Amino acid sequence: MTEYKGRLTYAKGTYVEFVVAPNQEVDFGDILVVEGQHNERFYIRVYDFKVKSRWSGLNGVGYLMSKLDENGQVENQEDLDFYLGGNHTVKIAMAEQLCYIDSTGQLLNPKTCPNFFCEIHSLSNNDSALLDELKGDLEIGLLKTGRNVLNLPVGIYGTKAIPEHIGIFGTTGSGKSNLVKVLASSAIHNNNYGLLIFDVHNEYYQALSMHPQVKERLFVYNTNPENEYVTKLKINYAEIEPEDILACGSFTEAQFDALYKMQTIWQENWMKYVLEYDTTDLVEELAGSTGQKFNSRTVNKIKSVCWNIEKELNIDDQQSVILQQILAELEKGNVVLIELKNISPVGEQALSTLLSKKLLQYYSRKTEQGKDGTKPIMIILEEAHRFLGKKEVASNNVFARLVSEARKFNLGMCVIDQQPRLLADKVLSQLNTLFILGLASKADRSKLETMCRKDILQQRNEIKNLDCGEMILATNYMRFAAPVKIHKFENFIQKFDPGISLAGAIQI
Repeated sequence: MTEYKGRLTYAKGTYVEFVVAPNQEVDFGDILVVEGQHNERFYIRVYDFKVKSRWSGLNGVGYLMSKLDENGQVENQEDLDFYLGGNHTVKIAMAEQLCYIDSTGQLLNPKTCPNFFCEIHSLSNNDSALLDELKGDLEIGLLKTGRNVLNLPVGIYGTKAIPEHIGIFGTTGSGKSNLVKVLASSAIHNNNYGLLIFDVHNEYYQALSMHPQVKERLFVYNTNPENEYVTKLKINYAEIEPEDILACGSFTEAQFDALYKMQTIWQENWMKYVLEYDTTDLVEELAGSTGQKFNSRTVNKIKSVCWNIEKELNIDDQQSVILQQILAELEKGNVVLIELKNISPVGEQALSTLLSKKLLQYYSRKTEQGKDGTKPIMIILEEAHRFLGKKEVASNNVFARLVSEARKFNLGMCVIDQQPRLLADKVLSQLNTLFILGLASKADRSKLETMCRKDILQQRNEIKNLDCGEMILATNYMRFAAPVKIHKFENFIQKFDPGISLAGAIQI
């Protein structure tokens, strides 16, 4: 039920002020409605307050000061209460206009401002046009207004948000893992989106396995599986390319050159030959084929990295269909977990690069006719600055290409990080949907304020004071950045099966 909150006293452009009604609570971040005189409804968000009194002028302050004794204490409290109480003081809220509904019921960006002394009310079910825009088909949480959480679902439309890339940013303990579980559960239920999740800490399966559709929609891979529900990840030598090796660390220009020369000469057998033959033989073979004599230390570095990758990723010359199987599962709109906890950072980077590259290559080869009806696929990448920092983007790795090119192939990236300022500006500028959770660093908050497609400057106080499980959702197709209380996964999963047991749930 809608509540009366006050009266408009000032408006200029999208800036408005209103007097808060006596005995009413209005908080930072409250989303309210200004009732227009011709059935318009103006949606505003409160971002600051000030208190005014008939005694606020210089003369009035001087008069009130005269009521204090030489020690600054009140001589006559009853006399002072008369001047400070009653109708002499008012609380004024400062707000920005978000959007409005005209007299025909059409939702528009701010085009005009409300008239003087219009009534201010809380949101109600009559605001269906606004609420439908926030709902989405991948539910994430409930709309938050000030200190209150409304029973109004908020989510994203996957067909719009996924191909245009998503960023999830928050410090440790802000609720990022819980958000990914909720998002993945919505995707499993929806059956229209494929998710490739690189699970750095092997933390998602135990929670997602509670979903009633887990057997048909969730697939888990590990290089060293310990459970029967996990498929062993195996790779053939021919599937490895120099780019996968380059993702594992820094290489000199000579090593970079040697890698690509090896692939050119030995083609799909290049890695097998590098590991099979001695360094001296490799140097001589390269010199004989290219006329270029590489230093033995250059070749040794390549051999060393290839040996580590071979052992960690189960690479051999046996024919494997695992990569094709993963691509097929994603294409059907399933969720694929790649568990990475038991491999080193080097192996993790190589595997993440390999799978993402195969996915990009597979979808980029589709004809225009073949792209019709394909389900959007999203790659979820944690600690993304390791792959999309300033240096990494400059090298034009596969993730940089995904961010800049993938939307035309119906692919999207979801980058997760604690420090968005470490990501390249080129990457941040391509993220059209941001989930902003609690960020302790002012530098991180300022970076997102600069790069966000929506104006979130007036939400600084909100972002700075976000609690665990709260976020600001800013996406290019919504008219304003919405405050959201993220569903707690253990409660959200019961929506799909009310009788589900929560005994195995992971706490955030």
